[in-house]
Amino acid sequence: DLMTPLPILLIHSAAAWAPDAPRYWPKYGGSRQVRLLDGAWRYGFIDGWDSGFDSMNASFRPSDGATPNMTSVPSCMDVVAGGAGGYLGPRGVGLFRTSFRSPAAGSAVRLQFQSCSFYCRVWVNGREVGDHLAGGYVAFALDVPADALSPDGGGENELFVLADNRFNATTAPMHTGGDFWHYGGITRSVELHAVPEAGPLLWRAHVVPSSSAVEAEQPDGAPAAVDISLVLSGVEGGREELKGQGELGGKAESGGAVGGSPRCGGGAACPAPVYYFSLAFDGGEAVARNGTASGGTVRLEGVPVPDAKPWSPDAPHLHTLTVSMGGQSVTERFGLRRFGVDKATARLTLNGEVAKLVGWNHHTQWPVTAASPTDEQLDADIALLRKGGANLVRGAHYPHDPRWLDRLDEAGILFWSETLGPAVSVANTKDWAFFMVHQKRQLSEMIDNAINHAAVFAWGWFNEGPSDHPEACPAYGACSALARARDPTRFTTWADDHKTSGALLRARELSPMRGLMIDCPSTGAEPATSTRASSPSTTTPAGTRPSRRVCGTASRRRWPRGRRRAAATPSASR
Repeated sequence: DLMTPLPILLIHSAAAWAPDAPRYWPKYGGSRQVRLLDGAWRYGFIDGWDSGFDSMNASFRPSDGATPNMTSVPSCMDVVAGGAGGYLGPRGVGLFRTSFRSPAAGSAVRLQFQSCSFYCRVWVNGREVGDHLAGGYVAFALDVPADALSPDGGGENELFVLADNRFNATTAPMHTGGDFWHYGGITRSVELHAVPEAGPLLWRAHVVPSSSAVEAEQPDGAPAAVDISLVLSGVEGGREELKGQGELGGKAESGGAVGGSPRCGGGAACPAPVYYFSLAFDGGEAVARNGTASGGTVRLEGVPVPDAKPWSPDAPHLHTLTVSMGGQSVTERFGLRRFGVDKATARLTLNGEVAKLVGWNHHTQWPVTAASPTDEQLDADIALLRKGGANLVRGAHYPHDPRWLDRLDEAGILFWSETLGPAVSVANTKDWAFFMVHQKRQLSEMIDNAINHAAVFAWGWFNEGPSDHPEACPAYGACSALARARDPTRFTTWADDHKTSGALLRARELSPMRGLMIDCPSTGAEPATSTRASSPSTTTPAGTRPSRRVCGTASRRRWPRGRRRAAATPSASR
């Protein structure tokens, strides 16, 4: 039976998950409280392309949105009646409402959406806390300050989410088209993260095989050490800055920041605080460490992994790292492997040996469940890939579910992870004030959420894009530079359908560790004023939202002949 998923179920069931915790990595412990908000939500839908509803209307309030029905989160709001998988389902605006209890009086929370498609706005207790335009297939986080929550510890709070799945160049700039169905709604899990009252939040630990010159080598060429980035976050500053750091104590086990005194006067810069934490590999003994933060990140290079074992398709060994700080703990999973290029043949190498890659594209599209598959459906697809002898999957054509990446790690199947973006135009790549801001944000968010997955061997973008146009080169180069700066251990790439006519072909230089290095001397470079996107935890002020553009993107959508009008015709509101 090709659908039997038992080989993967046996591997994946090795992880023990709390009943209401995310069933994907990482794991959390101590005061690092995380729970899923998945389940039954109240729901309403404003149907139609031309309903006149403006999802960016600054005066809209959750009290204006009717949610008379019930739906499951995660799920897709464009699955047609009868259970067919999203084919020509409704386009419109979904309104979602649920409640959650405050973790403690005076504490803030962070909401992590694994996806909310296409355009997403979020309110807590009637207060807007953020929106997201960087694509409906990538995870993002929004911070909710304590004064927006119920003042009583354990008090009820209302969470209201607007999801707009209409093609529109302003609300959904990343959804440029393509020959597959773009699903809408809250299509993946929603997480509630408690934020500590004192000190920064230990958000994640990014762990990659070491790229430093002092790393230990194994005989087969796989690294035996890792580079670790501890991502710390204040409730207002996201990844970009730390708030409220002071003298919290000098004991290493306290997890406090020592040296960042709040009494700095006269405009002098305060000394960088020193953070104390511990590292434990594979459930072993915890080792005390410390480090200073730069830009909200503590970086450690060349940290040896005890009893290091390489990851490969033949033997996908995975290690874990538990970081503990200030009563919080985060356990990440990672693999040790090295990608490169054979100098004699220019073929890809894995752990020093030439690798032959065989596999398929993979879309997140199922009958009935659409882009919100069950664990059993994911297991069945892994079983099919293994049945076919695959050791490679391309994530067509958007960032994929973390549950899928977990299974690829365990199965030893390499993964090409790319941003959403079929049908990207030359005009898109030249739009540094808007489109490219959100494209770079999407790429950064994809890397944030997938960097620890051993299976990922390449970061990609602009599927079959305008690579035959020299003026698009700076956009390709900007994506490559961003990915290489964030992660020098993987390749960077894109799918090119222009063969030898592609203008960027002459600009490519393949580096064993850093992928495609792109030089665009004849077309200039990315404008210096557009290199940084807004923080993922910063709400876009209503008065500064871009004016609504014409829904021109919809006209570029590849619709089946004679069906577009039917898809765009409003039906009765549900």
